[in-house]
Amino acid sequence: MQIALQQTLAALKNLPERKQWIAAVRLAIPVLVVIAGLGFLSGWLVWAPVDINAKLLVAAAMLFFVPALIEEVIFRGVLLSWLTQLTPRWGAWLSTLLFVAWQPLQALTIGPPWANMFLHPAFWVAILILGIILAHIRIVSRSLWPVVVIHWFAVLIWKSLLGAPFY
Repeated sequence: MQIALQQTLAALKNLPERKQWIAAVRLAIPVLVVIAGLGFLSGWLVWAPVDINAKLLVAAAMLFFVPALIEEVIFRGVLLSWLTQLTPRWGAWLSTLLFVAWQPLQALTIGPPWANMFLHPAFWVAILILGIILAHIRIVSRSLWPVVVIHWFAVLIWKSLLGAPFY
């Protein structure tokens, strides 16, 4: 576990080069479009833009830390590093499956306003797709920052444009 923590800290210290950022964004955009399509087709996403105001800006700042930074440090940082040490071939998949399992667990224990979305099977498929791509980006870039930014962007768009309730 100590090696996993060291690798996570190293991934936080590592700022990717410009070409790695571009590659991450080029991979993430079509995936986010596919996820949005899945969300609209299955009904857990709706077009519902909110007004840009101080509440949205505060929420945007908060969403950077929770869920984006914290979840990425846990799932694509510590767990991915630890699990790939235990089983190099399956570590990324296992950390992604734990990320998927975390969503309904939140809904059933914390019960946030968006709990119904977290219990929707199509949402789980979307989170599985996102988790796989984020694990890949994290491994290739050797940095947590692209996955934190992509996760943050996805949640921010979801909450500001696609009908997810705020806290």
